[in-house]
Amino acid sequence: MNVLTRKERTYTFLINYLGGVLTLEQSIKVTGKELFTFVCTCLGVVEYWYFGLQYETSKKRSMWVRPNTKIYSLVRKSGTPLFFLVKYFPEEIGRVNEEITLSLIYKQSKGSIVSGAIFCTPETSILLGSYTLQAEYGDWPCVDYKNLNLSSILPAAVLEQYTMTHKNWSESLRAWHKDHQGLTKKEAQLEYMRVAQYLGMYGVNYFPTKWQGNSAWLGIHPKGINIYMDNMLVPKTCLKWIFIRMVHYSCHKFIIKTVLTHTPEFVFSMKTLRMTRQVFEFSVGYHHLYLRTRSLTSIEVHKVPEDDVLDTEKFKEVSEEICQNETASAPNSMFRRFSQRFQKKTELPVLNEEEEHLI
Repeated sequence: MNVLTRKERTYTFLINYLGGVLTLEQSIKVTGKELFTFVCTCLGVVEYWYFGLQYETSKKRSMWVRPNTKIYSLVRKSGTPLFFLVKYFPEEIGRVNEEITLSLIYKQSKGSIVSGAIFCTPETSILLGSYTLQAEYGDWPCVDYKNLNLSSILPAAVLEQYTMTHKNWSESLRAWHKDHQGLTKKEAQLEYMRVAQYLGMYGVNYFPTKWQGNSAWLGIHPKGINIYMDNMLVPKTCLKWIFIRMVHYSCHKFIIKTVLTHTPEFVFSMKTLRMTRQVFEFSVGYHHLYLRTRSLTSIEVHKVPEDDVLDTEKFKEVSEEICQNETASAPNSMFRRFSQRFQKKTELPVLNEEEEHLI
C-alpha cells in the first residue's frame, strides 16, 4: 500500500541586507528565530547578537521580528520584504571581531548619517566623508573628485548649510583624504566608526513617551537609557546600565528601578502596548549586550574607558549599602497591583566579582 505524504507548503522570502538581497524558500511554518539563523549562516555572520530582522506593517511602521513569530503570517498579506539590519549597536567598535560585522555596521551608520537620521556637524561630516572615500575608492590619487556624488558622502543638511561649490567641497574632502593614504578598506571603516560612535545620536533608539506629565523621549542605547525633553541631542537624565536594577512593564507603563534605594522609580506612559514591549525588549537586549562585552566568556576582553571604572566604584558602594539595608530586598507592594495578564518583570543581572574587574 502506497502511503502518500503531503508536501509541505513553502514561501519565498525576500531578505534585504546592506549589500544585496537574499531569496530564501522556506516552510510557511518557519519562525523568526529559525529564519534569522538561516540568514546569518548564508551571510557568514558569526556575531549575530548585533542584528535582527525587520519588517514593515500595513501602516508603514517598521517593526522587529520576534523569535517565536511565524514569519509567513507577517508578510503574506503585504508581500513586503524583510530587512536584515543592525539592531543593537556596539558600545565600542573595537569589540567587533568579524569583518562582515564591521562592514554591515559601517554601511548602516553611514546611511543614517548621510540621511540626517544621526546629527553630525559639518567638520565631522567632512572627516567621515574622507574615510568613506578611502574605504570605497582607496588612496586619494584614485578618486575622480570632479565627478563625486556629494549627496552619497555628506549629509544634505550640511551641503545646504554652506554656499560652497562642488569644487570647494571636493577640495576639503581631498585635503582630509590625503592623510588616510595606505589604509585598507577594513581599517578605513574602523576609523570611520571610531568617530561615528561618539556622535550623540549613535545607536540611540527613540520612543515618544509621557514622563511626569510632560512629553518626552526615551532613548535606549549601548550605555544605558536616556530621557530627552527639549531636544533629542542633549538628554535631561542619563541612566547607565550599571545603575539600573530592574526594568518591567504593565500595559502602557514602562518602569525603571535603580540600585539607589533613595531614588524613586522612573515611570513612563507609552502610547501603545506594542511600543511598551519594544522599549522593554530593546532595554533587555542592550543590557545583555552590555554584559556580553564585559564577560569572561566573550570572544575577546577589551579595555573600557576610565569613566566606567569610576562608575564601578560607585556601584560597589551602593551595593554594600543595599546589602546592609534589609528592607531593600523586600518585594514592593505596588507590583501586586499590576495586571497579571500583561505584567512582565526583568531584574537585570548583577556582575559577579570576576566580571566586575573587567569594567
